[in-house]
Amino acid sequence: MPAFIPALNTLQVRMQFVTKTGDQAENVFYVKKSAPWDLAHVNTMLGAFITWFGTGDGGGHTYRAYTELHTSLVEVSGRDFTTDNGISVATSTGLPIAGQDASGAVPPGLTFALTARTGLAGRSFRGRTFLVAIGVDFYTDETLGTIAPAYAANSVLAFDALITAVTAADAAATLVVASFYGGAPTIGGKSQPRATAVLTPVTAYGYHNLSQDFQRRRSPQHHRHH
Repeated sequence: MPAFIPALNTLQVRMQFVTKTGDQAENVFYVKKSAPWDLAHVNTMLGAFITWFGTGDGGGHTYRAYTELHTSLVEVSGRDFTTDNGISVATSTGLPIAGQDASGAVPPGLTFALTARTGLAGRSFRGRTFLVAIGVDFYTDETLGTIAPAYAANSVLAFDALITAVTAADAAATLVVASFYGGAPTIGGKSQPRATAVLTPVTAYGYHNLSQDFQRRRSPQHHRHH
């Protein structure tokens, strides 16, 4: 396994889903705190992610609304990446929560990627979240793989609300992009591991274009990729 790369006072949050096909999927986020994590604050943050999934921006723009109804959020886990043996906990309190999109599921592997932006250029300063189990109505034309502008824009509103939800749950916490590789000359064309992760606050979400994305690992029996 690759060597552990620490991220100071940073919690890795994993949202675990079970899809219509019975496979697992996940989204991964990082939350930086200005002080060390303890178990109480970790549990508070995990609860905030569960609440955000269902409430979004409070105006109807939620991740749950754009997840097809046969897919459910079943667990949220957190791991403190300050050290290799940091706090690690999972919760299913209030779960499962099923998606709400009743338009029909698209084939496994098809998705849409949102970009976590930090205001800085370069691969080390942006992240991506591949939406889990979007519905047919997420498209203007499913056969062409074109995403409906309104659904893309509304997903951005839902995910922008996560930025504020994190800090509302813990005033010392910030949603960040964590870069574990880079910052050194490549070897054989491959980025090298950092001594410690570079952590940059997420300022907004967006998307590159309105074309669908595909994740091979989100095909049946491979359905586990953030």
